[in-house]
Amino acid sequence: MIIDCAVYRDGLRETTAHDNGSLQSALATLGDDDFLWIGISDPTAEEMKRVGDALRLHPLAVEDALEAHQRPKVEQYADHTFMSIRTVTYTDDDISTHEVNIFLGAKYLLTVRHGGPSLKDARKAAEKLIEELAHGPTAALYSVVDKIVDHYEDVAAELETDVQEVETSVFSADRSNDSSRIYRLKRETLEFRRAVQPLREPVHRFAVSASPEEARPYFRDISDHLSRAAEAIDSIDHLLDNALQAHLAQLSVQQNEDMRKLTAGATIFAVPTAIAGIYGMNFEHMPELDWRYGYAACILFIAGLSGFIYWRFKRSGWL
Repeated sequence: MIIDCAVYRDGLRETTAHDNGSLQSALATLGDDDFLWIGISDPTAEEMKRVGDALRLHPLAVEDALEAHQRPKVEQYADHTFMSIRTVTYTDDDISTHEVNIFLGAKYLLTVRHGGPSLKDARKAAEKLIEELAHGPTAALYSVVDKIVDHYEDVAAELETDVQEVETSVFSADRSNDSSRIYRLKRETLEFRRAVQPLREPVHRFAVSASPEEARPYFRDISDHLSRAAEAIDSIDHLLDNALQAHLAQLSVQQNEDMRKLTAGATIFAVPTAIAGIYGMNFEHMPELDWRYGYAACILFIAGLSGFIYWRFKRSGWL
């Protein structure tokens, strides 16, 4: 459905009706620097066709806008540009991505949102920049893309915080199952990278060829933010790899310590087991069997030897 629709004349908003006739009438009355900004959320095929016919959008671009599984991209058509970009949200070690498809024409900007956060804040921020909006729909496009890309850095910062928590847990003395969380964070980082990486080249093209020329520095700023987000993602991925390797090394060390303790314990218990086995062979002629103090001497010998073995293992760090 159409969430918002307005004409901007000299950077000032004039709300417009949402029906086909009103859209076409508004387009017909636009001046040189005026433009129409339409916002749609989760449209049906019929709604998208109605708007597409009014704006004379390419049918392939309309089809892409309806399918919420596009790779971030920018495609140039005869009289308009189609951009697909992903919004990213991060909660409880889970990254969710949603799609925003954008049509940029000489006299209009159309945003088609499939789930995810609202773009109202981007529109409100743009409407405060009256001088910039007076240059046309490219300024509105910048506002939308800038809002989405700025949030990438916020998500990257939240991911880095969680990675630091994992590193602290890995190197703590407590035994914890960090491998599952590390794998989950790596999977979410991969999803984040899929949203950010493909967008860098198209935004760079806007930075060098956007029209009007005054808009190019703004897109260079977005390109810089994208680069920082991409670098943060690479850094997070490397940190997770290192944390996983450290965690596996810690597990190996802990297993070795456990095996040493088990070996030491088995050695200590082997002494009384061996002596009991010897004197349990039921031979008739065993000198110690008739000795009055044989039993006590055997117990003392077992205790002394076991204590000596325990002391040696303790001294060597095995216990």
